[in-house]
Amino acid sequence: MVLTVWEQPSAAAVAPRVSDFLCDLPGPVAIHLHGHDRSRCRVLVTLLHGNEPSGLEAVHQWLRSGKQPAVDTVFIIASVAAARTEPLFYFRQLPGKRDLNRCFSPPYTDNEGLLAQAILQHIDQCQPEAVIDIHNTSGSSHGFAVATSDTPAARCLVGLFVDYLIITDLQLGSLMEQPLACPVVTIEAGGALDDAADFVASAGLGRYLMAPHVFAEERPLTLFQHPYRLELLQHSRIDYADHGLRDRDVTIRKDIERYNFAALEAGAALGWLGEEGLTHLQVVAGDCSHPVEEFFQVRDGILSARSRLHLFMATTRADIAASDCLFYFVTEPVPVSES
Repeated sequence: MVLTVWEQPSAAAVAPRVSDFLCDLPGPVAIHLHGHDRSRCRVLVTLLHGNEPSGLEAVHQWLRSGKQPAVDTVFIIASVAAARTEPLFYFRQLPGKRDLNRCFSPPYTDNEGLLAQAILQHIDQCQPEAVIDIHNTSGSSHGFAVATSDTPAARCLVGLFVDYLIITDLQLGSLMEQPLACPVVTIEAGGALDDAADFVASAGLGRYLMAPHVFAEERPLTLFQHPYRLELLQHSRIDYADHGLRDRDVTIRKDIERYNFAALEAGAALGWLGEEGLTHLQVVAGDCSHPVEEFFQVRDGILSARSRLHLFMATTRADIAASDCLFYFVTEPVPVSES
């Protein structure tokens, strides 16, 4: 799949509305801007998922402003076709296609893999000093960042956007996991329907692009270490309600998003399970599975946590829960780091 390069667009060349801007794009695109310092480069990737618009909103706002960044900048806008398939910004990926942010590890054998490979090659050619990948969470949430290691450089980049940092060893094939020659962090700006998420993305982007040196200052961050994923097994049926649904294997409480970045106490009900109980769920961390019973229990058909958990990225979209995960969680209290 071709990644089109758009050099130095003028503000007048960018449609006033973000929806029109999206529909004007020729497909996946790399937009190159000249900075005050032409010797360095920064990259921002967004719209790897078509239902996550805050990064695109921030890029559109920047392009319309006509501002010049501190250093050369490349915006990579990826899942254009999925984003503009009606209803706009609904599809994470096109039906029947792979999740692009699971395609950055080889082999690159289908269109999504070839696009991921083209994005990696383009980033490598640009030789940036940093890469930011902006997403939205599927459910309502605080903004947070994800990185594969807790380094001073990662903390500096994260601090431009948010106050929470998740250190993960999960291997999913995402952009963030690849061995690029510079620091890479993922920014989850907040829920796709949260007004605050657009502000997190645009304000952070402004700081990222205008700062003469992005590694000059660390901010104190709250850390989540090495999260687990609660996943639905293939062919299992899930939905969301305020009571157990007889025709579903797993029913999750419809207000589950309230627990994003809030403590879930031991015994607190997460939902309801059918007659086969926990057999439709699995827990994954790193590159291996863990017994579901280590973290969750079922009593009288009610699913609950065995111990105190901290949840994030919980969603009420059944299609995303089935294709990706129900939520991420950590078991230990959240410590406040020292800068």
